[in-house]
Amino acid sequence: MMKKCTITINAPEKILKGAGITNTSFIPAYIYKLNIELKNTSDIARLVSFSSTLGNGIRYLNNMEHSGPDLNILQNVNIVKPDYKIRNNNVIVFANNINLSPNSTNILTFDIALYDNMTINSSENTGDKIPHKSKVNYYAHLICDDFVDSCSASSSVCDYELVVKCDNNIVKKGETTKFYIHCNAGQYDVARSVYLRSILDSGLEFVGDSSNLQPRNIYTFNGKTVLKWDIGSLQPSESRRIGYMVKVKDDVESGTILRSKLNSNCINNSEYTQCPVSCEYNLTVE
Repeated sequence: MMKKCTITINAPEKILKGAGITNTSFIPAYIYKLNIELKNTSDIARLVSFSSTLGNGIRYLNNMEHSGPDLNILQNVNIVKPDYKIRNNNVIVFANNINLSPNSTNILTFDIALYDNMTINSSENTGDKIPHKSKVNYYAHLICDDFVDSCSASSSVCDYELVVKCDNNIVKKGETTKFYIHCNAGQYDVARSVYLRSILDSGLEFVGDSSNLQPRNIYTFNGKTVLKWDIGSLQPSESRRIGYMVKVKDDVESGTILRSKLNSNCINNSEYTQCPVSCEYNLTVE
């Protein structure tokens, strides 16, 4: 039998360590949004209860908002933080006996951040460091009558992150556009020896002298243009932006997808471990 009520967690794909330092005047960095979606697909109101366990190291940072028809839900939500008395190492978000309107969708959204260390013995930030590129997992359950709906989600943990943006995602032949590469260090550690490489598809041409930081090397390999930068060191929470222009070659066919593939690496100064990251951006030729 199909479940009439369901629960879904929507978590950030990547989450950079930060904003987990307690009792500090330091400006919080890397705060993310997480939402919990409650659905009632039946034609009658339903009484439900739900609970969601956030990943170890995830910190609840308030600012809970609600969207949907059932405004009373927000008043019934409870937050349990790591607590030795109940042997709990995770943040738990829950609500008991709440009404969901017929054919409704209610969404709870709130701020989260990630410590650099795990929580053990219900004391935050006391365990081993959470490794770069490991997964932090979220779980949730919703009870409606005799049925239970369960879901899960995960975020990839980052000590160092690469984000690519562009002025356009649809371009014409002969047209230029600009890429912006953001190299972001986590809140806790210095990122040393930051290295960045961009590989442009053969239909893209780098516009010389268009970068705010000139590449160390520019060369062609298998018909593709390769750009390399040595960025140096990033202080905790520092973001360095590299911008450069590319041009779509005149002989590229309409409808072609042109890719800019990027990879980067650095050394976490406290752990002496490498933090490789990669991403890409697709341009469609009009």
